[in-house]
Amino acid sequence: MKIIVVAVLFALMIQCSPKSKYGPLAYFDRAEQERIIYKTIRYSAKLPPRCNHAIKFDTTFDDYYKRVASEYAFIKMAKASNGSFDFLISKPARSSTPMFEGIGGQFKLDDKDSLIEYNEVFRTWKMSYQDLNQRGTFLFDRMVKGEDLTIFYSKTAGDKYIEFPDDRFTFDKELRRWHDNVFNADDIN
Repeated sequence: MKIIVVAVLFALMIQCSPKSKYGPLAYFDRAEQERIIYKTIRYSAKLPPRCNHAIKFDTTFDDYYKRVASEYAFIKMAKASNGSFDFLISKPARSSTPMFEGIGGQFKLDDKDSLIEYNEVFRTWKMSYQDLNQRGTFLFDRMVKGEDLTIFYSKTAGDKYIEFPDDRFTFDKELRRWHDNVFNADDIN
């Protein structure tokens, strides 16, 4: 757990610098970033035990989501011309050694700071934080520029870049969750 906290703090110090390209601090201070992550966590995190999508907003699960959200951190962010934000978030991966996964996508807030759009464009394979920072930044830059990411899907790039989407899993923007197209099931988190 200490290693995860140190990695997240390191990410915030180095990657969130307002001077760095795509630095999240250029748009939101750390407290605002934490609030945004919490607004999106019920879409990006694994469901709590004994929970399903129909009840995931029940307040009985707030403590679980607060704990999980505290482990997420913005690595990159860019504001689009339509007012939405492209993002790259790191989250700890289940592993015997410290590993991380990246989530790349977009969100949009309304004037009252409510989440009105959320879309995940990709999820990376688990990797070291250094690799996530390097490969994730590369993918994020391509995403922001609207360039093709399919060449980095598992089918062509193996387990080096993007785990999802693939031929089987796609993100449903309306439901704000991943969908298994083979078994017609949801939630791969």
